[in-house]
Amino acid sequence: MVLRELQRSVVRERLYKRTELWHGFLLSADEKRRIDQLMGSALMDDSLCEKLVTQRDTSIMAQFGLSLDTQKWLRSIEATSLEELAQEIALVA
Repeated sequence: MVLRELQRSVVRERLYKRTELWHGFLLSADEKRRIDQLMGSALMDDSLCEKLVTQRDTSIMAQFGLSLDTQKWLRSIEATSLEELAQEIALVA
């Protein structure tokens, strides 16, 4: 739900400009749900947000059940805020 709300603010033309986007990477419905839960929790908890956005703490991602491939992908996203991270995720999700 949170992710969908943030998706509405994404500028879609960025999709065509992103050369580092994982071409062919597909998120399962379960993985999308886990990411949505992670992002929603980060919105509510400043400490979790800091660990996710600034530190890219894989232990947090693992707690939400994200696959190693998804964790690696999330760590590769260049973002300085939760909103920027959500926008980049929305390009794939």
